Amino acid sequence: MKKLANTNKHIIILIVFLLLHSVRLLGQESKTFASINELFVYAKTSNLSFKNADLQTKLAKITKKIAIGNAFNPKIPTSAQALNNINQQISFLPGQAFGLPANTFKEVTIGQQFVSTFSVQPQFDIINMANFSQIKSAKINQELIENQNRINEQNLYEKISSVYFNILSFNGQKEILDENITLAKDIFRITKNKFTEGIARKQEVNEAESNLILLQDKLEQIEMNTKIQYQILNLFFENKIDSKLSQFIWSFENTENILVPKNNLMIENARLQSLLAKQEYRTLNYQNLPVLSFVSAFNWQNSSNENFFSKNSNWINYNYLGLKLSYDFPTTIQKISNLKNKQIQITVLKNNEEHAQKENQNRNIQLVLEYEKAINQKKNFEKIFELKKDTYEKNFNQFKENILPLDRLLISQNDMLISKLNLITTLANIGFNKTKIEINK
Repeated sequence: MKKLANTNKHIIILIVFLLLHSVRLLGQESKTFASINELFVYAKTSNLSFKNADLQTKLAKITKKIAIGNAFNPKIPTSAQALNNINQQISFLPGQAFGLPANTFKEVTIGQQFVSTFSVQPQFDIINMANFSQIKSAKINQELIENQNRINEQNLYEKISSVYFNILSFNGQKEILDENITLAKDIFRITKNKFTEGIARKQEVNEAESNLILLQDKLEQIEMNTKIQYQILNLFFENKIDSKLSQFIWSFENTENILVPKNNLMIENARLQSLLAKQEYRTLNYQNLPVLSFVSAFNWQNSSNENFFSKNSNWINYNYLGLKLSYDFPTTIQKISNLKNKQIQITVLKNNEEHAQKENQNRNIQLVLEYEKAINQKKNFEKIFELKKDTYEKNFNQFKENILPLDRLLISQNDMLISKLNLITTLANIGFNKTKIEINK
């Protein structure tokens, strides 16, 4: 009984989950897209990666502004304090100054008990080559982030394209399976009639029915795969909508124009990384140069032996203006280590830059070759399908006239089905490769 109660509990939880899931789906707006470009436009307004890219760009702009401000490194240290010197320091002065014998000392308390000070010290760098160099580093970094965002955008579009053409392919396969299920039902009906008339065996009826069930199972599997792909597609839009696609896979049947990709983003990314490393190396070298700064101080002091800010006390102010030259000898182990590490990094990035040029060239060539391969394959599969279709139709007529056995007919139907499914897959490849080239233009 306890086991039964647990089972019922699990069933109830499952039902509640399904109901909640259904409510969520019902709450989604249904939106239909007629082309892949419409998906790209909508993704740009709803996918969070684009919002993150905007935030990264803003951070890069802020970093550049900070680098500009830091070139002069303006500072205004300000301090205020009020001290009660409870036990003041005693100084020993020569006794002769007070009329005492030679070699004697008099204890004297110098200073006042209540001392309040306020200090403002404006200062900024006049010449700081390392900080000036960081401005250019920040500019290069901003370009690098913007270029990386474009690469991420292309990658996202390629992922969306993959799902998009999977769905179009599945929709085309469903259409073909529906046609073949109709044919299978007709074959099953004819076989049953033949069995009733005593001119067919029970085994043939079983084979015809098995063929029908197998096709129906394939259709169910395709429908489930389509739902999965739609789930993945909706996630690109943060599950804000229930997307639907209205384009048919057959719209790519006459696509044969050859496109040329001109994507150099990976090359540019490698170049900017190398350029940034070189600029950082310059900055590290500039840290070994002297820094010329303007310094100043404006100080106010109030001292008294009566109380803080006594009415009998006087304010004393003392100020200065000047220049300061500071220099850190380049003997710090960390500085030397940073320079050596950066030199090695520059060499590595230079090699990556050369490899990126070759890889980008190969990628662009491969995109075109894959597109051309799909187009040529489509022509071959079209011919194969027409031949398989003609064979099936002739076999079907012979089967109805009791000339051809059932197994031969089912083989020819399966061959025709596979040939058309292959054609659908090739059309999806054509659309996908064509879209990838357009993304990389």
